[in-house]
Amino acid sequence: MNKVVIVTIEGLGTNLVGCYGGSIGPTKNWDHFAAHAIVFDQFWTDTLRPTDVLESMLRGEHFAKRSSGCAHETPEAVSKLFARALLVTDSMNVIEQISGEFFGDTLLVESQVDEPKIDEDDIGDVEDEDEDEDAWGGAEAWEEHHESFDQSTEEPSNEEPSTQITRLFEAALGRWASVLDEYPILWIHSQGLNGRWDAPYEYRNIMCDEGDPDPPIDTERAQLKLAPDTDPDVVFGMACAAGGQAIAMDDAWGMIEEMLMQLGIADECLQVLAGVSGYPMGEHGSVGYGPHSLHAETLHAESLHLPLIVKPANRLELGVRVPFMVQPNSLRKTISSWLNTEDSLNDSVCGGIDLVTQTDALPADQWPLGNQLAYSCFENQFHMAVAAWSCRWSDAASGRDRVELFAMPDDRWQQNEVSQRAVAIVGMMTEQREKWLASIGANSDTEMEPLPGDLTHPMR
Repeated sequence: MNKVVIVTIEGLGTNLVGCYGGSIGPTKNWDHFAAHAIVFDQFWTDTLRPTDVLESMLRGEHFAKRSSGCAHETPEAVSKLFARALLVTDSMNVIEQISGEFFGDTLLVESQVDEPKIDEDDIGDVEDEDEDEDAWGGAEAWEEHHESFDQSTEEPSNEEPSTQITRLFEAALGRWASVLDEYPILWIHSQGLNGRWDAPYEYRNIMCDEGDPDPPIDTERAQLKLAPDTDPDVVFGMACAAGGQAIAMDDAWGMIEEMLMQLGIADECLQVLAGVSGYPMGEHGSVGYGPHSLHAETLHAESLHLPLIVKPANRLELGVRVPFMVQPNSLRKTISSWLNTEDSLNDSVCGGIDLVTQTDALPADQWPLGNQLAYSCFENQFHMAVAAWSCRWSDAASGRDRVELFAMPDDRWQQNEVSQRAVAIVGMMTEQREKWLASIGANSDTEMEPLPGDLTHPMR
């Protein structure tokens, strides 16, 4: 019987993975994995909160449909597939908000350091925007934080071989080996960069050349609202720390292939690596998130564009790179198809597609129409990416949408806003957004047509 191992990691953006052009740190295991797998170059999450993204993966349903009130929930049918899944995670939020409705069995691997529980529904009541900015922003706040390092006993240690993610993987693979016949699906979910930054300090130093400032030693996740006088060396140090965590994650990934070989199931196991959220590194004014949040505040590429690598057992001699837009709701369809399980979800903008069987080098106009674009939403923000452009709509103080337009793939981190120079493109993007939302409401692709060439051809 076929098996599935899926690993989802919070804070894992494309900037941390070598095969996506990430240069913060080396990720040799992920890169080797990608060389024999299907790499989705354009995997865009559908929202920002990690538990909502996981729910999209589990339900096979785009977050926009659930948030619009158009979803027709059928809990028994939805949960049937993952009743044969074992969830192992270090996130209490996931255990409390996700696990009971979907998974047959769960295991919580607690962090060595207790972290304050965050009730994200109450975040808005904690403090207003100005207070939040004062609490975690600018060079002065960083200096106060930095002075506490010398008094902290919580440091990444070169003498401690076991990181939190290593312990998570060890616990997951050990438990799965004992229940393999009952649970053909292993789902490992890591807090990633939202957890403790406990990679060996030498991993942080890998990114530093002679003369560079030393990276910070703190094990708390990096959080900084940038101010005009923020020292670039501070941001560089935080990036080194994030890169160190990515190397530790990559080390842990190497355990999976070894275990599959030991269990004798490498030739029948689908392996999936998926980011759940990105981690801003200063691209739009912040490193990480605010102290009362586990997700970014704005819909920009550093938070939305994530790695997705799918390996269908040992069936590919050479890896394949797929340039088409895919989103989290396709993971359920893929797992169901791999296990030859009947699923009521159709190949549509709402139900996703099978990422293994539908990844041949087809022209864009032969792919499901909804997969020519990627749509994301969060509170009063909307983001849409197509082959040649990405567009962000957000509420302005005047009550009218503020629109930002960026050229793809040239402007990877969306630094050059060009909406005033490409008004016609903004109009076309807005029109396609409305058609896409109509398709979501109708639960079909009937409202969609092939995108205009101006939106799909990157030559300008």
